Amino acid sequence: MAVPWYTSTTLISAVKRKISFPTSSNTFTDDDILAFANEEMMISQVPSVLEFHEEYFVTSQSLELKPNVNRYPIPKRAIGMKLRDVFWSDPAGNLFEMTRINADDKAFFQSSVGANQAIHKFYLEGNEIVLTSSLAGNPTGTLVIYYFIRPNQLVTEDRAAIISSFSKSIIIDNTTLVAGDTLSISYEDPMTGDIVEEIFTAVAGIPGTNEFQIGGSSISTATNLAGAVNTEGTFSATNGSPATATVTVTYNIVTTAVEASNTAALNVSTSLILNCESVDSTVFEVGDLVDFLQTDGGHQILAIDVQIPANGVSTNTLSFLTSSVPTGLVVGDYICLAHECIIPQIPSDLHNGLAERTCARILAAIGDQQGFQITQGKIAEIDLRQGTLLDQRVEGAPQKVTGRHGLLRYFKTGVRRRV
Repeated sequence: MAVPWYTSTTLISAVKRKISFPTSSNTFTDDDILAFANEEMMISQVPSVLEFHEEYFVTSQSLELKPNVNRYPIPKRAIGMKLRDVFWSDPAGNLFEMTRINADDKAFFQSSVGANQAIHKFYLEGNEIVLTSSLAGNPTGTLVIYYFIRPNQLVTEDRAAIISSFSKSIIIDNTTLVAGDTLSISYEDPMTGDIVEEIFTAVAGIPGTNEFQIGGSSISTATNLAGAVNTEGTFSATNGSPATATVTVTYNIVTTAVEASNTAALNVSTSLILNCESVDSTVFEVGDLVDFLQTDGGHQILAIDVQIPANGVSTNTLSFLTSSVPTGLVVGDYICLAHECIIPQIPSDLHNGLAERTCARILAAIGDQQGFQITQGKIAEIDLRQGTLLDQRVEGAPQKVTGRHGLLRYFKTGVRRRV
């Protein structure tokens, strides 16, 4: 199926096609071509997207305020170590504007009397946000930082794990299982928003619809539960071959909830299994930090620096604590080591331009001046039209400019009196 974006493989093919690069050439490897592309991403493509101020690459991070701690690091993934905005959030989740002061004035603001429970002034020092006045006692709320996240570096596709489904395991303990115990599997239908729930009930006698018989052992009960889930048909289940006392339920929506009424008898794992098309154990190892990455749409980073736990790597699977997996993850998204990706993390419509810029770098490197000039002309044409693709993302709703610092709005919600 044709898609409107490049992966690292199709980007390499596009570059070779555009400049008639011989596939047998040893001048540049695929990794070399991707290195040129990564350089062009940060030299040209990312700055050209940011200059339109349309909130591309924006993400956020919340930091709990700590007693006597006034310095908080700028997120290490921030482009240029710069911030989009800084807010204080109260315990109820309400955002309040903070004011950046000049570092030359920190002595004045440090000595002024201010609300310790509700911070509103900061300055930058190195790569840290410094709050003033001092935070003594027990400060409340969180520091909410909005910043432009740096796109990951392109790598070859064999370094990614593409998600094909999700699974939960349930360990059966026959000694505590009684008739009437239930296993519930539910999810929100993405099309209708309705909650779909299937409940499987343990019975001592002959099972009916959505029932499973308590067998003579934990293994036989697990076989019966897996059979009941498969017969219902919404999900799939197995307890292995040869059979074990652990039932693995597989589904396609990451937010699917698997819950048991008797957790001692039906012990649902706190880990989520991500079934992948392939997992290279030489790439992914226990303890590594990984990113969860979006394939379709904006190719954004869904979660960063998630550590692979003990026993988290297996044949074609990666396992994580359920709380560590982003709820926006879907089948077809993928996992890479931190700072890596296989799809350029810029709008899909700019991928052709990235390929053209990569061609220019290669042609300049091999001394093909004629080809370089032709490519530069094409890049100039692309740049001329790029603004149409990126500017004014919501054409039917012009951005409203609010004079939030005017006298008439000075005491409105979200702006607190400054000392």
